[in-house]
Amino acid sequence: FAPAQGILGIDLAAQDGAVLKPWLPGSHITLHLSNGLKRQYSLCGDPADRTHFEIAVLNSPQSRGGSAWVHANVRQGLVLSVSGPHNHFELEASTEYLFVAGGIGITPIKSMIESLPQRREWKLLYAGRSRSSMAFASELERDYPGRVIVHADDEQGGRPDLDAFLSSSNGHVYVCGPEPLLNALIE
Repeated sequence: FAPAQGILGIDLAAQDGAVLKPWLPGSHITLHLSNGLKRQYSLCGDPADRTHFEIAVLNSPQSRGGSAWVHANVRQGLVLSVSGPHNHFELEASTEYLFVAGGIGITPIKSMIESLPQRREWKLLYAGRSRSSMAFASELERDYPGRVIVHADDEQGGRPDLDAFLSSSNGHVYVCGPEPLLNALIE
């Protein structure tokens, strides 16, 4: 599946149809590619569905070989070696959350949002260069009206106001995205 321009969605299942290992939102798997590279990708599907792992891979212009290989070689029926899942980005219990995602950083955030009970308070600021390159943007806006702010630079003319967004709540903050976004939050 293609969740956005330049992004390849991949469903991975066990060859023998076995149930896959359990995972929690924020988890990632490691793909062991036939070119010798190992690359980690966040799981973005439903943790309750143990029939497959869902990942989304950006065809990065700065690829060091992983995403370029995935986009050039992964097709239905290809057998890949996968390890994990592992989680170094756990969603901790809170009554309120603020999520900030930049570009493909939406993948772990999406599974976190989808795991929350309906009564939980949360907001998402999802930033990217253009809406066409932002995976799951339309789906998140449709499924969570009033909670999701999509900020496409080419539509809004520049970066989002992170300070205003962060000051709107006292909830736990979860951020995933490119280095400039992370640095902007630290400043």
